[in-house]
Amino acid sequence: MGEIKQRDYVFDTFRGLCMWCIPISHFTRMAGHFSHDSVSGVIYITINVFVMQAFMFLSGYFSKKPEKSRQIAFKIFLWPYILSIFFFYGVRTLLWGHANLYFDQPPFAMWFMFALFLYKLFQKNYIKVPHFFAITFVLYLVAGCIPFLTEYLSLGRLVSYFSFFFLGYYCNAEHIAKIKCLKKWQSLVLGIVLVGISIYLAYGLTGIPVEWYLLRRPGAEIGVVWYVDILMRFVLFVLGCAWLVLMFNILPGKDNYLAYVGRNTMPVYIFHLVVRQWIKKHGITMGFFALPQAGSPLYLLLILGLASLCVVVFSSKPVSKFYDFVVDGLYDIFMWVINHIVLVIFGAVEKVLVLAGLGTVDWLGRQKTAAEQKVED
Repeated sequence: MGEIKQRDYVFDTFRGLCMWCIPISHFTRMAGHFSHDSVSGVIYITINVFVMQAFMFLSGYFSKKPEKSRQIAFKIFLWPYILSIFFFYGVRTLLWGHANLYFDQPPFAMWFMFALFLYKLFQKNYIKVPHFFAITFVLYLVAGCIPFLTEYLSLGRLVSYFSFFFLGYYCNAEHIAKIKCLKKWQSLVLGIVLVGISIYLAYGLTGIPVEWYLLRRPGAEIGVVWYVDILMRFVLFVLGCAWLVLMFNILPGKDNYLAYVGRNTMPVYIFHLVVRQWIKKHGITMGFFALPQAGSPLYLLLILGLASLCVVVFSSKPVSKFYDFVVDGLYDIFMWVINHIVLVIFGAVEKVLVLAGLGTVDWLGRQKTAAEQKVED
């Protein structure tokens, strides 16, 4: 009998940690008293230096089957993205009394789903391109200098995070094993260095605004000159890779609560954004008491506590099941409509064309000539 391969929970744990960091990042920016050169700035920059890069790396790592990636791309990634457009339109309308419905600008953090949809849809094609990782890396470096790589269709982020997805795709179990080679003292030193760099970026490099670390717009739009943008992108890539190495060395490979969260990220990812909008309008104290002093333990504890509460509640089984029920249920309805209405219409058009002697239509609705139909018959 073959040996049963034991699941390595380090990937689930890593994903869970990243998911926990996302609301911390968003609430830190929305809490009030936010400034670049503060503890909040250190937290925000640290998270945005590696979390979304890690998400992309992990997504690429588990995309080893391009054909399967293409098959699931619509249901797993584009369908929730489409639903989120209408969902967050409703949220904004309820909270603010008005909202704009955009289809070309992903709402809030949903650019991630749109990006993964495109990465996976075309993965079967671009992996055949020689030296494609080098191409994505060069594009990543110069993306901040290209004017049209903006928030429109999330083009800026699509290009900027692609190299991490591709890096994950090329990485295998043997590579991970080699990465997980640091001794405890080496991991400690690496962690101290990385945190020290985040402190320097927050307190000593205030000329680079925190907005830049999101990589969603050209550097010129936020006051970063082109050569600094390229240099900082290189630094950011190195830092992202260093954080990946650190996390793979310190995170446990056994099942734990963060691993559970890592298996239930989508409800947290979606619903914490509603809380983010609520904080944006009412403040993190919800008006119940005065906002604590910036950087005080109570202020930071409030942010951490609310973010953790979102993770615990939204990753719970009732909420996860509710999310799956709604998203999967609406998908089934949508596919039923496609199969029973759209295809019926095509069938009716086909019959009319046949009766008129004009041929038929293929599955895309393109007309076939009578001669083509005769060849197929």
